Amino acid sequence: MRKLLIAISLILTLSLIIPAASCARVGSKITENAIEKALEKASDGNVDLDLQEGGAVVKDEKGGETQIGENVNLPEGWPSDVPVYPDTNFSMSTKTKNGETDKNEYAVWGIITKGSAEEAYNWYKSKFSGWDIVTDQYTKSDDGDLAFLYLKSSAYEVSVTIGESDDETSLGMQVIEQ
Repeated sequence: MRKLLIAISLILTLSLIIPAASCARVGSKITENAIEKALEKASDGNVDLDLQEGGAVVKDEKGGETQIGENVNLPEGWPSDVPVYPDTNFSMSTKTKNGETDKNEYAVWGIITKGSAEEAYNWYKSKFSGWDIVTDQYTKSDDGDLAFLYLKSSAYEVSVTIGESDDETSLGMQVIEQ
């Protein structure tokens, strides 16, 4: 677990380094190699880091992939029966294999471009009808609304978190294969 937290911290650090690295083209390959070596050390495995303008893609030898940047895609293999709110620009997506179960795990985070937290929450509730609802919470607040859904099917566990502040609504999802 500690190594996973270190790897995640390094990936988040990428989001700060990437703009500087892509502006300074001369040092970008050196920066890319240094970050790749740090990620490999933290994860005890080989990784391939591809710094791109406005983002990065990190792939590991087990088929895991993390994308960070503007308007990233859903992770490869995202389950077709797990709906995603249509008006969302994702800035992070990841696919990993659980070391104990060898099952896929996915996560995405982004900003909802149309609709409120309440509209997205109601959309998800309608799309997941028929699933077992473990947690269903919606909290209205002057500081911004917050919604959390945790659902299960025979194939997946899904958590959906929606947060709204004055100027934007964020969406985070995690999908775990059963």
